Order: sequence, then structure tokens, then C-alpha cells
Amino acid sequence: MTLMQKPRDVFGGLIVMIIGTGFLVQSQSLDIGTASRMGPGYFPIILSILMILLGLVIAGLALRGPSTEHSFGQVPWRGVLLLIGAVLFFGFALRGLGLAPAVLVVVLVTAWSSRYAGLRSSLLLSIGLAAFCAFLFIRLLGLPLPLTGPWFSPNHWSPVANAPTSSTTSPAATPGESR
Repeated sequence: MTLMQKPRDVFGGLIVMIIGTGFLVQSQSLDIGTASRMGPGYFPIILSILMILLGLVIAGLALRGPSTEHSFGQVPWRGVLLLIGAVLFFGFALRGLGLAPAVLVVVLVTAWSSRYAGLRSSLLLSIGLAAFCAFLFIRLLGLPLPLTGPWFSPNHWSPVANAPTSSTTSPAATPGESR
């Protein structure tokens, strides 16, 4: 009999607690504010504490109950890489694509990382989440995020529209100045 009954769940709970602690430490430098007037650090701190508690529950339940599990098993690399790639994509493409298209792509990619998700349900979920996020973050919370970004504008991709304008005329000499 081993000391850890469910090593994968214990390890997963510890990872969730470590990530939550990292975010908690990083968000300490932000202004927290109050519940009625939230600062930029309020929501990250609340989520960090919830992550730490969730990791503690996961690890605690894994240590408590018996299991037939004996190893960590095989790592689903496709899912891991797609999830990490989706988060990175969202961070890099949010300002260029806008909130709705970025959420749409991220939800589709993360759904593709699961072997249980179908195309129709993934499309419905991504459209619904994109609409919900746009309504919540842009309309209700008033965050300065574009619904659709400048990458959808033809002028953004046109080299003529993006060319810097330079004036070729020299500044006029003032009346008492000699040349």
C-alpha cells in the first residue's frame, strides 16, 4: 500500500495551489479597492484565493480516499499544448482581433483539445461564450476592450494606409533670420 492513494490528483491539486499562490503574490502590488469600488487587484486576488482553496480540496480528497490508480498515466500532450497555445494566442491577439473573435477562437481550440467535444456543440459554446464575455466585460463592466479589433479593417493591412506621412517642405524662416 502506497502513502498517496491518488498521486495524479494530489499532484494536480498541488499544481493548482502553486499557480494560485503565484498569482496571489503577483497581484499584491495592485490596488485592491473595496467590494463596492473594486480596484485592478480585487478580482485577481479573489480568483487566486479560490484557486488555492480548490487545489487544497483536490489534494485533500485524493489523500483521503482509496484508489486503484498507481501512476500518473500518460500525459495528453495534444490537449496540454492546445490549452497552453490557446492562452498564449488570447494574450497576443486580444487587441488585434478584439474580444469576441479571440474568445471564439480560444473556446474552439480548447474544445478541440478534448476528444469528447463535437464540432456543433463547440461552435455553439464558443458563440455563446463570446457573446456572454462581450456583454459582461465590455457592456456591464465597461472594460476598454474592442469588440472586434483593427485586424478586421482592410486599412490595417494596406501598406498605403499605414505609410508614415512626412512633410518635405522645410520650415519657413522667421523674418529677422538670415540664411
